[in-house]
Amino acid sequence: MRFSTNIASLVPSATLAISARAKRMQAAGESVIDLSAGEPSFPTPEVAIEACVEFARSGHSGYPPTPGIPELRSAVAAYVSSTTAMGEVEPDNVLVSAGVKQALFNASFCLFGPGDEVLVPAPYWPSYLAIVSLTGATPVVVPTDFGSGFRLQIGELERLRSPATRGLFLNSPGNPSGEVYDRDLLEQLAGWAAENDIWIISDEIYRRLCYAGDSATSICDVPHAVERVLHLDGISKAFSMPGWRIGYTVGPSEVIGKMSALQSQTTSGAVAAAQHAALAVLASPERDDIVLGFRDILRRRRDVAVEALNGIPGLEVRVPSGAIYLYVRLTSTSDSMAVAERLLVEGGVASIPGEAFGTPGFLRLNYAVSDEELKEGLARVRGFFS
Repeated sequence: MRFSTNIASLVPSATLAISARAKRMQAAGESVIDLSAGEPSFPTPEVAIEACVEFARSGHSGYPPTPGIPELRSAVAAYVSSTTAMGEVEPDNVLVSAGVKQALFNASFCLFGPGDEVLVPAPYWPSYLAIVSLTGATPVVVPTDFGSGFRLQIGELERLRSPATRGLFLNSPGNPSGEVYDRDLLEQLAGWAAENDIWIISDEIYRRLCYAGDSATSICDVPHAVERVLHLDGISKAFSMPGWRIGYTVGPSEVIGKMSALQSQTTSGAVAAAQHAALAVLASPERDDIVLGFRDILRRRRDVAVEALNGIPGLEVRVPSGAIYLYVRLTSTSDSMAVAERLLVEGGVASIPGEAFGTPGFLRLNYAVSDEELKEGLARVRGFFS
């Protein structure tokens, strides 16, 4: 069958494919502990459920406004204003989308095109490369080092910068590494990008899941050229609502307008009931207590996972500062694809190999599962490598 050149280089998401395979094995009766999925296991906060049910029973069934219902745009603006040092954010600076992945697509499609280059630090979330490629631009992978905590280096960015460089993706806390960029580094990155007229697209979906302080430092917390920075976040991770598919972009109103126009011709507005659920949780007096409660449990599970995997021959573990993953280095092989396959088939544990993130020789393990699943999964990993 003949397809368009638009998708010539498109490949399915490796992370979703492995998770789907694990679910098929479980459905077939095989014993598999799934540590591959990129989502927390907590139930949806009750305040969000109640708001969704109330909206569903209200009789409203019309299309929501493309950029988001006004109340949610205002709530997002207030949330960003209160949890970062950005200052007063206006609702016109907010676009609500069906998850951060759509927000990333909207931003990239509006800002980049054929002939442009976009810098993407590795390890990276695989969708970054795919989304940039779909715009016709070229993703340029920026290598980082495990020993330094995958710290992005200005010198490496400068080495890879060209006259075609138009964008830089940031992700802190990072998926898959869990590493967090400190304020000094973010200030350096913001200054470098401003000097070179480069857009920063900062994916901060794990920002509140940081184990030192109330949240990781945001690009909104440091001085930067506001006309060339987009802050992306959502409710999937910090509020454990991945299936509700609500993400948002905060940025210059002119760019938000263009992204909204694009969204109007693709998905239009995000699901209205989900928007009302997101509004309820962001506007709730319990908002920060919900996040802190989840985070405390995740910190405990992180520590349990690190302790269980430390000292296993063939593995090297760093303690992540945020997010929900351990990114474990294989010390005896770089073929993490083969190891992940054997761990799934022989060990009964689903993980994501480092090849998916541009760094072969690693395995990503999600510790944001139930205590029972985590305990059993870690025991199986120990048994497999032992």
